[in-house]
Amino acid sequence: MKTVVINFTKCKYPMDLHHEIKEKLELPEWYGNNLDALWDMLTGFIETPVSITVIFKPETKAAEALKENVIKIIETFKEAAAEDNGIKFSREP
Repeated sequence: MKTVVINFTKCKYPMDLHHEIKEKLELPEWYGNNLDALWDMLTGFIETPVSITVIFKPETKAAEALKENVIKIIETFKEAAAEDNGIKFSREP
């Protein structure tokens, strides 16, 4: 099983979150950088089985401001993993 760790700790802007996802999951250039596009990639594009771990330990106020965005991304990962499509998801505090 492939293991992917996505670390949002140093992200400052919402687009940084999707850039990190795109890089770590090796998504195509045409990835849409939004939650709907992430769902599409998780449920029909990425190679499975895969274990995905998200790390988010904000070190700055800019990073802390991304908390709501990160929560939505985490929910998308959880929902995709619940589809029983070969995705295992975890989060490190």
